[in-house]
Amino acid sequence: MSETSFLYIDYGASALIGRELRYSLATLRAEIPTARVVVYTDKPQVYEGLPLTPRPLGPDLARWTRQGAYNHRIKPAVLADALAARGGLCVLMDTDSYIRPGFAAALEAAAANGPAMDQFETRDPYPELAGWSAALPGGAYVYEPETAIMFNSGLIAARAGRDEAALAEALALIDALWDDGKRLFKIEQIAVSEAFRRAGLPIGEANPAFQHYFRRSLKRYMHWRLAGWERRPFAPTRPFIAHPRNAVRAFNLIDRLTGFSGARG
Repeated sequence: MSETSFLYIDYGASALIGRELRYSLATLRAEIPTARVVVYTDKPQVYEGLPLTPRPLGPDLARWTRQGAYNHRIKPAVLADALAARGGLCVLMDTDSYIRPGFAAALEAAAANGPAMDQFETRDPYPELAGWSAALPGGAYVYEPETAIMFNSGLIAARAGRDEAALAEALALIDALWDDGKRLFKIEQIAVSEAFRRAGLPIGEANPAFQHYFRRSLKRYMHWRLAGWERRPFAPTRPFIAHPRNAVRAFNLIDRLTGFSGARG
């Protein structure tokens, strides 16, 4: 995977993002010891001494999020920037993730014939958009319930020389939806998924080797478990936090009653 770059994004005041990122990075380095990692961030000093390259966001943060109007717009924008700057395969991963053994082979297979994403979620994710249309750089887009798809964007892998146009389409689709008042949850997920589909690019799935703990109750549990670990010297680490459903439920119930965890940060 010598031509692969792994990307994270961390901006804003919350220290929890850095906590997540450190664990994800540790599990990635355990699987791929030579992983080339870049973090797009507004606080590069936080990542000094870690095996990664900080890429300061600077004015790109406002530009890529449209002044914070839609923060997740930054995801396809970062991927497009990385493809132009680094080439090869660029893999954007949400910080609330960890890497299981076998990820390297799973990613290679998922991205062998097209882009890859975390996992398939649903067809026709927004029935209320049926018939909605927009003019995009690649031609008119019409939301068609029979063909519309959505993958989870916790991981998006794109390849230089093939996927740049689709990412530009995704950004244009995000903007068209937003400007037309379609302030939907997970706009970037449908935009990226639909852009890849329209480009005729089959989307591979990185799950379950890539684990994405995006649900709020599980994130609180993971933050609590990681609170002490993050203070240790950094080292490649295989995943060590089990999160069976009953344990997560019990933690969240007790935490709501007592507030003992301090995990919310």
